[in-house]
Amino acid sequence: MTPAEVASRSLRGTEDPRRLGRLVDYADFRDAARRRLPRGVFDYVDGGADAEITLRRNHEAFEALEFRPRHGRWIAQPSIATTVLGMPLTMPVLTAPCGGMRLVHPHGDVGIAAAAAEAGVAHVATTTSGFTLEQLAEVPGPQLFQVYKVGSDELMRSLVERAARAGYHGLVATIDSAVSGHRTRDHHNGFSQNLRIDLRTVVRLAPRVATRPRWLLGFIRDGLPFTVPNTTLALPGGRPLDLPAITRTTRESLSPTWRDLEWMRATWHGPLVVKGILTVADAERARDLGADAIVVSNHGGRQLDGVPATLTALPRIAAAVGADLEVLLDSGLRGGADVTKALALGAKAVLLGRYPAYGLAAAGAPGVRRVLELVREGLVRTLQLLGCADLTDLGGVVAGSGWEN
Repeated sequence: MTPAEVASRSLRGTEDPRRLGRLVDYADFRDAARRRLPRGVFDYVDGGADAEITLRRNHEAFEALEFRPRHGRWIAQPSIATTVLGMPLTMPVLTAPCGGMRLVHPHGDVGIAAAAAEAGVAHVATTTSGFTLEQLAEVPGPQLFQVYKVGSDELMRSLVERAARAGYHGLVATIDSAVSGHRTRDHHNGFSQNLRIDLRTVVRLAPRVATRPRWLLGFIRDGLPFTVPNTTLALPGGRPLDLPAITRTTRESLSPTWRDLEWMRATWHGPLVVKGILTVADAERARDLGADAIVVSNHGGRQLDGVPATLTALPRIAAAVGADLEVLLDSGLRGGADVTKALALGAKAVLLGRYPAYGLAAAGAPGVRRVLELVREGLVRTLQLLGCADLTDLGGVVAGSGWEN
C-alpha cells in the first residue's frame, strides 16, 4: 500500500479509541507526546529558538486576550464553515507545514494530511517532509505546497514545477528562514546540524531511545527515515539530504527571497501565499507583488527569538491589507477558543502545527483526527458561549486583559 493508503486505512480502524477519548485538550496531547517520544524528538517538536521568549509570547498573547460574551442568546448550531483561497473548508483551520514528522510517527505528515482531509480542512505540505510531494498529493482533499529554497535555485524551481504537476491547489512561500534558528534544546540533545543517522549515532543515542520502545520499533520498521526525499536534486547522484544537512550544505538563503517570489508569481498560476509576515511593510510588499494571502507567522517561535507574538502583530496587519488579500495566522494556538480569538482580530483562518504533531505522536493519523475534532468542538462551543451565530459575528467579542463594562 502507498503511504496515503496506510494512513487512510488507519483512520477507518479503531486504534486506541478509549485512550484517545481520555485526551481532551492540548495539554493532554502534549503530555501524551512527551511520554511516547524520545526526549530529542519531543523537544524538536516542542521547542523554540534561543531563550524561547517568542515561544512563550505566542501563548501569553492568547491568554491575555479576554472574551466579551453576549449572554442571553441561544445559538443551537453556529456556522463555522468558510472558504479559504477558493477552498471550501468545514472550519477555518489548516494543518501547518511541519518538517520531520516521520520521526514523530511512521504515518508522518501523510497521516496529518489524511486526517485533515477527513475533517474537511486543508493541509499545507512541506518541502522538508519525510515523503515526496507526490506521495503527499495522493491524499484526497485540498492541499497547498510550502516551498523552501533548499540547495539551489534549480531545486526550488523544480519543486514548484513538481507541485504544479501533482495538482496542489496553492503555493506557500516561507520567507522567515534565511538560516535555521538556533534551537537550544536540539543542540543540548545532540539533535543538531551535525547529527547523522549512522551506526555511531545509533550507539550514542541508544540509552535515550531505549526507554521509548514503541517509538523505536516503529522507527526501525519504517526504515530509519531521516532524509528529505524532495531534495534529491540537491546533491550529485540524486541523493536526498538528511534533515540537518539542509542547513549544513547551503550557502544561500533557505527561504525564497522577494526576487524568488516575483518568479513564483509569474510562474505559478494558482493561489500564492507568503508565510512569515510580522510587519505591515512586509504585508504590503506581499500584496503589491500579487500574493493572494499571507500568513502572520513567527514560525512557532522557532526562528528569530524576540519577535512579537503573531496575535499581537495581527490586528494592524489585517487593518492594512485585509481588504486586499486573505490574512491567515499561526503560532501559539491551543484550541478552538484561541482560533476564535484569532478570527476576532482579523484572521480569515489559522494554521495549526504543534497540536496536530502531538496528536500524531500520540496515535498517528487517528490522533490527529481526535485533535481536529477537539478544535472543532471548542470553536463551536466558544461561539455558543459568546452568543455568535457564525464567523462574521465576532466583532467586539475580545478585549485586552482587564476590560470593564
